[in-house]
Amino acid sequence: MLIIMTVALLPLGIVALFASIQSAHDKRLQHEADARLIATAEARQIDLAVIRSANVVRAAAFAAGGDEGQCERVLAQTLKVLAPGANVAFFGPDGRLRCASKGFGKGDLPPARGNIGIELLLLDPPGGIRFTVGTSDGSYGVGELPQVELARSLGPSGSNQGVMLRQGAAYLPLVPSHRAGPLDQRIIVSASIAGGQINLVASIYASTVSAIEILLVLLPILMWAAAAIIGWSVVQGLLLRPLGQLQRSVAQLGTAPLTLPRLQTPAMEITALADSFRYAAEQIATREIALEEGLNRQVRLTREVHHRVKNNLQVVASLIALHARGSTGEVAAAYASIQRRVDALAVVHRNHYAELEENRGVALRSLIGELTSNLRATAPAEAGHFNIMLDMAPAHVSQDVAVPVAFLITELVELMMNYAPADPVMIHVRMTDRPDRALLSLRAPGLVSEAATQGTERQRFERIAGGLARQLRSSLALDEEGKRYTIEIGIVPEEERDAAAI
Repeated sequence: MLIIMTVALLPLGIVALFASIQSAHDKRLQHEADARLIATAEARQIDLAVIRSANVVRAAAFAAGGDEGQCERVLAQTLKVLAPGANVAFFGPDGRLRCASKGFGKGDLPPARGNIGIELLLLDPPGGIRFTVGTSDGSYGVGELPQVELARSLGPSGSNQGVMLRQGAAYLPLVPSHRAGPLDQRIIVSASIAGGQINLVASIYASTVSAIEILLVLLPILMWAAAAIIGWSVVQGLLLRPLGQLQRSVAQLGTAPLTLPRLQTPAMEITALADSFRYAAEQIATREIALEEGLNRQVRLTREVHHRVKNNLQVVASLIALHARGSTGEVAAAYASIQRRVDALAVVHRNHYAELEENRGVALRSLIGELTSNLRATAPAEAGHFNIMLDMAPAHVSQDVAVPVAFLITELVELMMNYAPADPVMIHVRMTDRPDRALLSLRAPGLVSEAATQGTERQRFERIAGGLARQLRSSLALDEEGKRYTIEIGIVPEEERDAAAI
C-alpha cells in the first residue's frame, strides 16, 4: 500500500519540486539584478566622494607651493572643506614632504593612474582610502578618506546588505551584513571604482524560496504521510488486529481447545476465515481422537504379539528342557545349546516388550545383563564358576540390532564355557564420536587356548559370527593378540530417545 501511494504521489512531488526550483532560480536572478543596481549606485557614491575630495586636494596642493607657512594655512583650510577625519599631505615636485595633517599615515604612496591613484588603507583603526592627485607644476597631494566617511556616503541600507572595498587580496569592510532568516542565501556582486582601481563588493542576504513554496514541495510528502497513517490505522483496526487475535487463538490449539474471540471487524472474509478455522479444529480434534484410539489399539496388539512370541519361546524352551531330561553326553549339551539360543531370543522380546510404551529401543545394559545371567545359570557343571564381567555405557538399540548382538554374545560365551571355562569373558559397550554408533567389545583370553583354537567348534563360531556381523551391517575385527572381538553397532541417538519419551 505504501509503495502504491508513493508511486501515485511521485509525479506530484516531481512537479512541485521542479516548480520550486524554477521559482527559486528566477528569484535569485532578480535578486542578483537588484543587488547589481545597488552596488553600481553605491560605487558611484564613493566615486563622487573621492572625486570631490581629490579636486579639493589638487587645488590645495597647487596653492601650497609657497613657504612653509603658506602650506600650513592651505592645509588648515583644506581640512575644513574635507570630511571629518580626513587627512592630507602635500609634496613638492622633488617628492619632498611640504606639510601634512597629524593623522596622515606613513608608507608607500599609490601611483597616479590617470587623474587619481587610489589604494586601500587597512590600518586598525580606522582604515579607509588613500588617493594621490598631481598638479600642473609637478607637485602632488595625498588625501585619506576614513572608513566612516566612506560608509556614510553610501546612504542608509538594510541589515541584510553588506558592503566592502577590495583591491587585489586586500578587503576593507564598510557595512556588515546579517542573515535575516534560515532560508536566506547570500548574493555577491561587484562594481568598479576609479576606473577599476578598487572594486566595491556588495553582499545581500535574500530568500529565494518562500514558505509557501516549501509547503508546496512538502505537500506530496505530507499527503503521503497522512495517507500512510490513515491506511495503517484502518488496516490495523479492521484487518491486522482481528487477524492477530485469530492467530493467537489458533496458536493455542495444541495446548487448549480452540476458543475464537469475538472479532470486531466488518470484514466478512475474516469472519469466514474464523469459521473455517473452527470447523478445521473440530475435524482435527475428531480425527485425533480416532487416531489416538487406533494407536492405542495398535499398541495393545503389538504388546499382545510380543507377549505371545515370548510365551511361545518359553513353551519351546520348556519342551527342549523336557526332551533334555534323561539325556547325557553330547545330546544333553546339544539340548542345552539350543535352549540357550531360544532363551537369548526370549530375552530380546522380553526387553523389547518392556520398552514398548516409550518406544526408545532395547536397553543394552538390561538386555546383556539378563542374557549373561541366564547363560551362567545354564552353564555346564565344569563351568560352574564361569565369570562374565560387564562394562556397559547407557545405550539403546532396535530389535534388529538386539537379536544379532544377543546371539553373538551367546555364541562366544558358550564357546568359552565349553573350551575355556576357567577364563572370564569381558563385555564392553562404549560410545563413539558419532551419536548413532557404539562399539561392542568381547574380550576372552580363552580364545587363544589350544582347546578353543582346534576343532570344528571354532570354525562354526567364525561362520556364525560372520553372518551375525553381516546382519549388523558391520565388520567383526579380531585384535592382534587374538583375545578380543570388536564390532561397531547402530544405536538409537539420545535426541531420538528423548523425543520418543516426550
